[in-house]
Amino acid sequence: MTRQLLVSCAAAAMLAACGGGSQTPSAPILQNPSATGAAKRPMIPSAAVRNVAARPNHRKSWISPDAKLAPRLLFISDYGASDVDIFTLPNLVLKGQITGLSFPEGECSDSSGNIWIANTGALQILEYSRTGTLLKTLSDSYGYPASCAFDNHGNLAVANIENTTAGAGNIVVYANATGSGTVYTNSAFFEYFFVGYDPSGNLFFDGTNSSRTSSYLAELPAGSSNTVLLSLNGGTLSLAGFVQWYRAGNYLALGDQTCNANFSCVYWVTVNGSAATITGTTRLADFEDYEVCDLVQGVIAANGERYLAGMDYEANCGFTPTSTANRWPWDAGGVPTNYNNTASFVEPIGSAVSTK
Repeated sequence: MTRQLLVSCAAAAMLAACGGGSQTPSAPILQNPSATGAAKRPMIPSAAVRNVAARPNHRKSWISPDAKLAPRLLFISDYGASDVDIFTLPNLVLKGQITGLSFPEGECSDSSGNIWIANTGALQILEYSRTGTLLKTLSDSYGYPASCAFDNHGNLAVANIENTTAGAGNIVVYANATGSGTVYTNSAFFEYFFVGYDPSGNLFFDGTNSSRTSSYLAELPAGSSNTVLLSLNGGTLSLAGFVQWYRAGNYLALGDQTCNANFSCVYWVTVNGSAATITGTTRLADFEDYEVCDLVQGVIAANGERYLAGMDYEANCGFTPTSTANRWPWDAGGVPTNYNNTASFVEPIGSAVSTK
């Protein structure tokens, strides 16, 4: 397959708005989901585009003793290997692996620098210290967790991609990251992918219909029990990716896994009421200056460091090396300032940064 150089992701479309609401928790029915949509699906649903078989990592977990000295660590979850790789930043040296997980997907970090991992196949959200110690297990009885995010008050939002009977997923908010949580839905969504809070406590989330032919962006306003589907102006969200508020730019960074055919980009989105407008686009290249094949979840670093960290899942396009961990300038994008093309990823999805 011929690799394509960076091109514009411009297009035009609009999504209609509608509402949702909270639900009373119900007892889970645990069974494997069936295939849904146009393509054959694996037994555990995923927010990523997939075309490789899972190869679980059966080695023991390990971490280098000097990892705790690193001011920033990048955690990358590998759905296909059922593990999480730990890299230093900015130089992206592999310093550890957490193994024995069950199809982990999205990640998020809390104010203490701990990393929370959506352990999708086990219906759990796991809290790990930055040195790889399991601190807490939060059971998710509402579905298969795909991602998570914290607000400024320590409340944890989780996107469940589907429920446990292959039905529509949901958003769950756990006050202080404990308890049974409150469930929210939006009638336009079937699969829920990623979540992100702004500084005011508004929760943004994205996802798709059951066939993944339409992607949506929605909001749960702070203090509300109803969700709002946002109309997206100035571009098309082809396949929902990560959602993160970029405080310095005062906009929502909205990832698109396939904004240009098979390649990924990140939109800059401003929100006014029920309208969301794409005001800019960051296009990402790999270390060879070709477009990034599939960035599922990236993380824009905090504390004034202007970079985007994440992985390029090259296997989706048939390229070699199959995947790379990258650190790109933000919001400029382009070629990464640092990369690791020797890590043995199977299908990397989630990213989070732990800061001391």
